[in-house]
Amino acid sequence: MNHNYYYTLLGRRAGGPGSIPTSNCSDSLQFRYSYINTPAGQTGDWYYGSTDPTPTTAWEGLVFGGIVQVWPSTPTLAPGTLLYLDATLAQEIKAVDGDQFRIDDFLFTYRNGLGIDQITQLSQPSPMQIRLSGPDANSCNLNGPYTQVAWVNRTYWQQVDRIWLDSALTQPFVGGGNWFHADDITIFTAGTTLKLNNCGWVEGFFAC
Repeated sequence: MNHNYYYTLLGRRAGGPGSIPTSNCSDSLQFRYSYINTPAGQTGDWYYGSTDPTPTTAWEGLVFGGIVQVWPSTPTLAPGTLLYLDATLAQEIKAVDGDQFRIDDFLFTYRNGLGIDQITQLSQPSPMQIRLSGPDANSCNLNGPYTQVAWVNRTYWQQVDRIWLDSALTQPFVGGGNWFHADDITIFTAGTTLKLNNCGWVEGFFAC
């Protein structure tokens, strides 16, 4: 699928590959949702997720929605973990009860004030080496050269949540808020570029 979507997070960061990761993004995660709206009788922005009954389909489909940076109340995601839109954990995210959301390889539902309700971790392939172009300030440079080696644990570029410098997936790729494309010889990209923060998280998506 080649959808023309472009999403970006709050708080762009300076720097580029090789820069020192920011503590801000090392404490945060990337929350994927379908769209934002305000339900009847409510105020402010509410995040809507997937309602697809098949977990894998719901998880995969959420890459064509939006991405927002969140901070969890616990070191690992689990039932009861609260998600916040700020590093001080003052503003809890407003997520529609019963909808499904995605963080990395987790798919979960969320109840406001109570946190994550049901959560499932989807199986992913073993880490694979890819080659990247970039960094680019603008999206849609699909012509290389592909000189940077990195690692992901996804089969398709569009499904990548985070990029690493090592096969053990312990050293995050420092993206600096720039756009990157991968060599299709190493991973199928469908003409998509990804925007990466300083902790290797995907914070933007553009299908050119």
